[in-house]
Amino acid sequence: MRNGLRTAGIVAVVVAAAFAYVHLAENKGYALKAGSEAPGFRLPSLAGGEMDLASQRGKVVVLNFWATWCPPCVAEMPSLERLHGALGPEGLAVVTVSTDEDEAELRRFVAQRSLTLPVLKDPGGRVAAAEYRTTGYPETFVLDRQGRVLQHVVGPAEWDSAERLAYFRGLLERVPAR
Repeated sequence: MRNGLRTAGIVAVVVAAAFAYVHLAENKGYALKAGSEAPGFRLPSLAGGEMDLASQRGKVVVLNFWATWCPPCVAEMPSLERLHGALGPEGLAVVTVSTDEDEAELRRFVAQRSLTLPVLKDPGGRVAAAEYRTTGYPETFVLDRQGRVLQHVVGPAEWDSAERLAYFRGLLERVPAR
């Protein structure tokens, strides 16, 4: 009887803590909300040079935070690469931000998979990932042409599914606001 009560008490505390965290994240501004201005950043590119997110204004942007040591990130990377290949020529910018500390491992990963999408470096997530208040990986933000958050997706997704391709094509067909 006593062990049952103890277990029930522990479960109640864990559930309460989880609900409190979700409430704070949703209502106290921890997560970026749809419609909010996307924070700007400048990061080094794995290909060389730097990229300033502001240079992507005027484009619809899929901004993905990930790491090579994250199995769900690895699983979704092929679909991001296919999305980049399919809609990049139509004006969709797929930008990935690796939070890996080990650049050699990151380079191996990119080379082994023949990735062509932009890979920016944010070791430990101290710059851009911190600005976007990511809580884990993968985490993806869809930004409109004016740099506002349209969607925030936590966890892996199939980015080149028929539904997502149609969604992105719809965004690309919209006349940009002047």
